[in-house]
Amino acid sequence: MAKDWNEIRHHLDHSTNFSSIYNSPYYSDSIYEKFSDAEYRRRYANVRKIMERDGFDALLLTGGQSIYRPGDAVTWATGLLDARGMCQYAIFPFEGEPTLIYPHSGSHIEAARRMVSIGDVRSSEGGQYGKVIADRLKELGVEEGRIGITACDRHGPEYMGIKTYNDLVERLPKATFEFLPDLIHELTAIKSEEEIEAMAKAGELAIEALKALVGAARPGIREYQLAAAGTHAILNGGGRVHLMMVGSTSMHDPKLVFPNPLPSHRVLREGDLILPEIIALYNGYYAKLGHPITIGPPTAEIDAFFKGVLLEGYRAIQAELMPGKTLEDVRQAGKTFREKGAQSRPSIVHGVDLLTASPNIHIDQIKALPGDGLIRPGNVFCIDIAPIQADGSYGLFLTRTFVITEEGQRNLVPFPVDELAVAGV
Repeated sequence: MAKDWNEIRHHLDHSTNFSSIYNSPYYSDSIYEKFSDAEYRRRYANVRKIMERDGFDALLLTGGQSIYRPGDAVTWATGLLDARGMCQYAIFPFEGEPTLIYPHSGSHIEAARRMVSIGDVRSSEGGQYGKVIADRLKELGVEEGRIGITACDRHGPEYMGIKTYNDLVERLPKATFEFLPDLIHELTAIKSEEEIEAMAKAGELAIEALKALVGAARPGIREYQLAAAGTHAILNGGGRVHLMMVGSTSMHDPKLVFPNPLPSHRVLREGDLILPEIIALYNGYYAKLGHPITIGPPTAEIDAFFKGVLLEGYRAIQAELMPGKTLEDVRQAGKTFREKGAQSRPSIVHGVDLLTASPNIHIDQIKALPGDGLIRPGNVFCIDIAPIQADGSYGLFLTRTFVITEEGQRNLVPFPVDELAVAGV
């Protein structure tokens, strides 16, 4: 049972007291950037329209921390960014206030209460998520209702821990549970102005990270040290690093087509080619940037491949990312690489809700959800290209993040695109 700090403040060395405190002064000096109350009202109104349309009494929002997800529906509804649980949980009722179930108690939960934008933050009671969720649903009077469950990892999809689900079914035998793999996409496919500005801030941090990589790249430095330089730039700017991929190879005998998801101990040398992919987060929202770097002047072959193949394909694809265009228009533009005598990694463009999401446009196919076929203002896309030599020996990688506007498009990571980035000069 939760205990008011004012009542047990002199007995904090009792485990049951410390683990259940609330209303403490701890972390009251902390400052967190948050979306406005108006933004949360907008989000909550939208989700309740869907709940009314589909007949849900409550939603169980989930959010896993992984390379594909920063926190998903939980982050969207509460503002929590945290990696303490395999899965985070929040309860969103059709009527009443949302509730966040936080994995840790004690002082940890007090910090979370300062970070989030909702008032009801409860402990998991030592990992008893199913019990706490069931208790809250009973308080709301929906223990026999229809409960939707969002996906914490849409690449499965996976929804929650099996123990949590089994406990819920046992404690709420008359409730109906329904898995909703695409709900968060429906809610976030069109961005608000506040969300776009958060992504633009993430884009600024991604640019600073890329500049840090260029500044650090020199003979004798290892790949993981480049990743460290980029990571510092993002954290130092108040953001979070979601992805920092760095790969390198010699321009004279290249053996790389895509950034390395696991930056290695390889020592950089004069004449090297570096392929980075950077994803910065700000307030849980994402921007992605990748641009080839050379240590010393590029070789004639690499420079020609960059300008004659990569940039030509990039510009052809960018021209199709406009309101009213279709995903098929974009896919057709990807044929430029073959027309230029090269090939490509299949993926060329993907959508963004909170992170990488539908639609996924490949050279040979399109994977999309209903409603994604037409490009609309407020959609966000990443051009994510990796053209490869016709013989498959090496390639280059470039990515930029765009929001579609009424007039056209806005580049959220406006790092110069016309030349290779050159380090060590």
